[in-house]
Amino acid sequence: MAHIVVIGAGIIGLQTAITLLEAGYQVTVIAKHYPGEDSIDYTSPWAGAIWRTHSRADQVERCEWDLESYQTWMEIMQKDPEEAFELGIERRPISIYSRTEEQVDTTSPHLWFSSRVHNFAIVEQSALPPGCTSGYTYSSVAINPRTFLYYLVDRAKHLGVHFLHAELPTEAGLPTAIKAAIDLLGDKVSGDSPASMVNCTGINAGKICKDDSVYPIRGQTVTVRVNPQPPREITMMKPADPSDQGAYIVPRPGTDTFILGGTWDPHDWSSEPDPEVTEGIIERCKKVWKGLAADAELEIVSEQVGLRPGRSGGVRLEIEKVEVGDGKKVDVVHHYGHEGAGYQLSIGSAKKVLSLLQETVK
Repeated sequence: MAHIVVIGAGIIGLQTAITLLEAGYQVTVIAKHYPGEDSIDYTSPWAGAIWRTHSRADQVERCEWDLESYQTWMEIMQKDPEEAFELGIERRPISIYSRTEEQVDTTSPHLWFSSRVHNFAIVEQSALPPGCTSGYTYSSVAINPRTFLYYLVDRAKHLGVHFLHAELPTEAGLPTAIKAAIDLLGDKVSGDSPASMVNCTGINAGKICKDDSVYPIRGQTVTVRVNPQPPREITMMKPADPSDQGAYIVPRPGTDTFILGGTWDPHDWSSEPDPEVTEGIIERCKKVWKGLAADAELEIVSEQVGLRPGRSGGVRLEIEKVEVGDGKKVDVVHHYGHEGAGYQLSIGSAKKVLSLLQETVK
């Protein structure tokens, strides 16, 4: 089978590599950052990481990508609990509350999934947290990003991936980066020249592709340990308006901690946690945290910031023929712009990459 190079080793790059390897392709991954490294340029380890669709009903393909991960993870948790533990995923109930919507309308385009998930139900008015006007619940998936990413690395290695730890040039544009990747392969990897490349560079795609539609969506979270332990459930409160911040509480699988969030700040590149933002996150979460004892002690374990790879127009998934000199062109599949939905879209969108390559790479 043909040799494919994947650029980037976040959730999108690693899942893409595995999907291609499982289809029989020879795969090399080139990345500046890998799991275990902490960098503001490397978004995947900082994710809140749950299954909650951001898609609308009219985004049919994206909805299918959402369902692909939901069904895959639910099946793994049901049939192979040991693999689920190794993946760092746990089935958890999620409750999502609103402070503005008087009732839950299951015909809303934002609730297209209500008949496709397990145990969807509307929360009774008497069970709503103070200040909330409506809510719904269903069975979701909580993910430990670091455990999940390590699992993908091990899976890719088992399938025969070749990992290269290298930084490609970004400022000079995509052709220069692709040419540098080809030169690097010549020095490090024996075998066939790459038939195609897949660009999974996330937030860095703005530079490397000169794509002005790429922008950061800053998210700050707080990791806490709670005594006494509240129920290990996922809770979310939607923002009251676009200028408002919501809240979420996520039990981190494999640990005794919770991730509290969050913020959604487009075009903000700030990488350092803001103590005042941390205080606001904790206060918002306390208001909707059912089962949290009145005298509960919250120990702050860490504060962190991640930059979600936003893109006007949504995910870019298309093939571009890139001129790399001497009349030679390389097919590059662009695969970036997943915003805050990288984990839940990764399996489905990686399969779309596979289908594009199967049409072009013989």
